[in-house]
This record gives sequence, C-alpha cells and structure tokens, in this order.
Amino acid sequence: MKLIVSCEDTGALKVVTAQHGVDTSRPAPKDDPNAVAPPTITTHATGYSRKSRVVHMVKSPKTGNIAVTRSDGSVQVYDTAKLRNNEVCNDDSELLPLLSEHKNVIPESTNKDNEVFVDLAVDDIGRLLTATNKGTLFIWSSEEKLSDNPANYQLPLKPNEVETDLRIVKLPTSSGHSETPEIVFAAKNVSNSKLELRVPIHIKKILFDKSSTPENFKLYTFTQWGDLRFYDSSQGRKPRYSKLILPSKGPVTNAIWMNDDFVVTNTSGIVEKVNSTSGSQVCQFKDHIGSIQSLFNFNDSILVTAGTDRYVRAYNNKTRDCIVKVFVGTQSNAVILLEDSETLGRHKANIIGDRALESIRKQEEYMARKASAAAEDSGEESDEDELWSKLDSSSVTQRRKRRKITLA
Repeated sequence: MKLIVSCEDTGALKVVTAQHGVDTSRPAPKDDPNAVAPPTITTHATGYSRKSRVVHMVKSPKTGNIAVTRSDGSVQVYDTAKLRNNEVCNDDSELLPLLSEHKNVIPESTNKDNEVFVDLAVDDIGRLLTATNKGTLFIWSSEEKLSDNPANYQLPLKPNEVETDLRIVKLPTSSGHSETPEIVFAAKNVSNSKLELRVPIHIKKILFDKSSTPENFKLYTFTQWGDLRFYDSSQGRKPRYSKLILPSKGPVTNAIWMNDDFVVTNTSGIVEKVNSTSGSQVCQFKDHIGSIQSLFNFNDSILVTAGTDRYVRAYNNKTRDCIVKVFVGTQSNAVILLEDSETLGRHKANIIGDRALESIRKQEEYMARKASAAAEDSGEESDEDELWSKLDSSSVTQRRKRRKITLA
C-alpha cells in the first residue's frame, strides 16, 4: 500500500510504501525466507517549516490528487498520477509534483486569535472548498484552477464563538455572488442538566447522514466533551438524542464514516467504532498512544490512523487486525491511503509466515475433527443410556406384575 503522511515538524509530505504485515516497532526476523520487506519512505514537498505545516489534507474523488491547506494561508493541490502508476523518476520530488497553488488565501497564522483554516473538502465534480474560523468560505470551480481568485462568502456566524449551536446555511447560486448566504436550519441546545445548568456545545465535527436530503436534514455532531448528537429537521430543532460516547468526557479530535458506523478518536489514544443508531460502542482499534489527529477510510475495508506518537497504522475493518505499522519519525495530523493492491486475506501470512500459517490451519482442522468425533461419541453414549433406561424400566414393570400374580 501507498500512504501519504504530513509532517508537522518540517511541513513536508512523506510517501510510505509498505506490505501488509509490516511492523517497524518489532525487530525483523533473521534468516526468514517469508519475512516481509521493510517499508520505504520518501520525502516530498520540502522547503517548508513548522510555520507552514499542513493543516488539512484530502483526496479528490474525481482525480485522485491530494489537496492541502497550510498554516501560512496557502492552498495547494499535488498530482499523484506518477505515484498511482508506480512510475520511476530520478528525483523523488518528481513523484509528487505541485499541480496548482493559491498563496495568501488568508494571512499567516501567528497567534491563536488569527484566522485559520478549519476544514477542507473536494466534491464529486472537482470543486474545492475551504472555510475559516471567522466564517469565511472559499470555493474554487476546479482543483486545476487554484491560481484563479475563488468565490468567497461570509457566513452568518460569530467568529471564534465555540458555543454557537448547529447552523445549516444555503449558499447563493453561482450567478448570484452578491447575495448573502441564508440560514435554513438553526438547532437548539439540549435541555438543562438535573442541576439546571446549561449543557456546553462546542462542536468539533459534523457528519451528514447518508439519507439526508435538502428538504429533510439528518446529521450528527460531535462535541468537545465527547457527546454524539443526532438531528432530524423534520422532528424539530433539538437533537433527537444526545449520548456520551467517550470515557471521562474526553474531547473528540476526529470522526469519520466507516460503513454504517462512526470511527471516533480523542486525545488519549482511543479509536473506537460507534453505532450511528444507538450511539453505543461497537469495538475499538487498539495499540494507540497519545492524541490521534487523522483518520482515513479506504473503501470501507481499511482504517488508517496517524497522530502524535509518530506511527502510521492501517487496520482491517472487519477483523480489527493492525496490518501495517510504520514509524515515520514525525508527528502528523493528516494521512491518506492512496492505493492498496494487496488483498486483506493475505496479511496473516505476511505477519507470521506461510509455514506457520499452514501449521495453524492444520491444527484448526485437527481440533475441528476432534470436536466432531467427541460430539458423535456423546451422541452414541446418549443412545446407550436411553437403551439401558428402557431396559431398567421394563424389568421393573415385569417384577411388579410378578408380585401381583403371587399376591393373587
């Protein structure tokens, strides 16, 4: 598989190429013909610093390229065609070239009160959208035309107001940029607590339900205090339910869809899958340390994580096995799985070796035959017990008849 990881320390991008079964936290086995090849890591997009680090990184569903926002206020798109086609270049920088860029979209962030990017998205038709904490939304018509001036809108929100509740805003049509955005849904907070105290809001992530429509909004919010809230505009402005999904009210750092469930992370290494209907925990993806900043869903089959412990991990969604674990040497807040050509059924052989896997398979077959034989033996024993019980009952009946004849 090929992964692209952002580097917080240097602002660069690293490309990790690894086979299923790689775990750089463990020593590689010596003289093992079935050992997995070590991963290769190349560095791209160099020449930046921590002041211009990557803030967000997304993959375009239309072209497969990656778009990033940086803390210096720039927006960039990198071409991934050579990486996806496994082309060989003399210079590593040619494998991930800069396709287009727009500098100084917002002023460079120097303190916490400055304007910063809060999200980035590329839709199905190739439009690139990014928003800031002061309510400014920028839209480019195409990722190839990033150098053009974007359409920008000032959303009717209070800047840096974390206790503002959920709002859904309808943007003007493309021909009416002079119009102002319109709020079409404004949510209400949940009722006060048992002590009549106001419940805090502080939304960290918003995900729309797959059945949501422009006429009937259905969506979920994740709060700073570990709460999951579900809204249905046809049922009112208050959330239909609000449930604590993280222990000790830990802050949610990220949340994504995975099949019909959520995968949610916090600052203490918890990565858990949550049922979207009930809000209950389904399972956990273990072996994380520290804050997990980035999640990536690859075709609902592989979950990729990255954070402050300088490891990038990939998990099989069905079995929750960690199929790739690579030390990248830097903290990261963005990761993307570009492509994966291996099948998920192969990773066990990569981890323990083909011979060991074959011996385990034979052992499982032997235990299955043994269990089947034991079940048959128990069935025969039960038949014998039934026969003896019938014989005993018939002998008792005959003795009773003899007693009656003797008494007569």
